[in-house]
Amino acid sequence: MHSHRNFIPSVAVALVCMLGSGSSYADGPFTKSRLFVNQSMRHDVGRTFGVGVNFTIAPVKAAAKKAIQDYKSAYPAESEAVLQAAQYVPASELEALRDDPEGVRQRLTAVSTLSDTERQQIDAAFAQYGTNATYVADLLLIMQEPETAITFSLEPFAEFHLGVMDIVLTVPLAGFVEDSTEFAMGNIGVDLKFGESWGESFAFGVSGGLQVWAPTATERANALGLANLQWSPRYFHEYMTVVPYVVLGGDLKFVQLQASVSYNLMEQVKGNPDFARVHFLQWGASFAITAIPYIVVSTELSGLVNIVNAAAYDSLVLTTGLRAVVSFMDLGLGFQVPLVQQDGSSFASLNSVSFGAPSSYNVIFSATFGF
Repeated sequence: MHSHRNFIPSVAVALVCMLGSGSSYADGPFTKSRLFVNQSMRHDVGRTFGVGVNFTIAPVKAAAKKAIQDYKSAYPAESEAVLQAAQYVPASELEALRDDPEGVRQRLTAVSTLSDTERQQIDAAFAQYGTNATYVADLLLIMQEPETAITFSLEPFAEFHLGVMDIVLTVPLAGFVEDSTEFAMGNIGVDLKFGESWGESFAFGVSGGLQVWAPTATERANALGLANLQWSPRYFHEYMTVVPYVVLGGDLKFVQLQASVSYNLMEQVKGNPDFARVHFLQWGASFAITAIPYIVVSTELSGLVNIVNAAAYDSLVLTTGLRAVVSFMDLGLGFQVPLVQQDGSSFASLNSVSFGAPSSYNVIFSATFGF
């Protein structure tokens, strides 16, 4: 295992040195400050135009389609309303009521997002099936034994590094691996970033900007918001999102420190989500080792905080990775794991996956090329 870990940076150094002979990364403050997840400092990348792609793989837990179909076949009357309500309730709560069908009915009908018609349908279903000893057990089986669905994002982008600001245009695509690989359109986004720094060997700076994500996604893309909540504005199809942000940084020659905060305003413009607006705060802190020529080793801590209708977002995520950087190329491989994460039932309002639970890890690959 240790030899494998040593092999990765060795190959990265060899590749960059081979391709970058006669060309180095830009020489200035905050060179190599690009991050995997958090907002980063604006800096001189040594080029005016670039194209690239971000690629992530995330195993999302979701209810087995066959289990849901079997449940609907066994209990055809009003089963849809029961399944809809159950997504908003932690499985542990229904497990405690396994031998009390009336208690289960009361808990399901207490879900605040249900319509009066759906509550009546649940009442009718329990009137017909409630005395069946396996009725609640079969429902719990769906909730407690999800499948792992492989989802991925493919996000091509173009970036323009102008005199006063950087502009990045991103076209996110949500991918699904089932019997075949399928794609769904995400929300097209634009990022405008400004910034200034002071000092040379030891530099400090501030950057700020604005992201806008237009509501171009299709409904199926919502599943990718579950895979990575930090990027959910890119995939929740009902919302248009505006994100102002600010970044502070310190370049201490061999290491870089960055801290950022952004406010995500997601406003409904189509569809019928449970919430017309979802607002959350995102903060980030990062530490990067830049002493090795052409190589960056970084660790990022990212926190999401509920502001309006975003209780599911309260979380803390760790991302660590390796980058190879020259003036015309930036390649990165990162791994992301949640340190604090909400129960799967918290996400029922925000995604299109039945009984979905967030990913236990994400793999991130990024590549940028330019001149």
